[in-house]
Amino acid sequence: MSALSDIQRSLNTIRAIERDSSAEVRLSALALLTATSSEIAKELRGTERVPQPKKARPKMPQARIPNAPKKQAQKQTQTEPRPFTEPRRNSIQPD
Repeated sequence: MSALSDIQRSLNTIRAIERDSSAEVRLSALALLTATSSEIAKELRGTERVPQPKKARPKMPQARIPNAPKKQAQKQTQTEPRPFTEPRRNSIQPD
């Protein structure tokens, strides 16, 4: 019974320390206790779990986005730029 009483005293000490600690320390202590319990349970069962190979996920079909109609670039004929001048007289027709 001395082993159990030693464990109980240790757990009481851990509990007293973690009560006065931050939440992060408390969560770390809980994780440590859980991992230790898990290891003890595995030893008692006498079996080690063999990691299972990961299964490949089925690929999700990709949604196709319809192509937007492409704007055809209007080709502008390039003419030589002319300096700004008054309109040509022959292009204005009198009323």
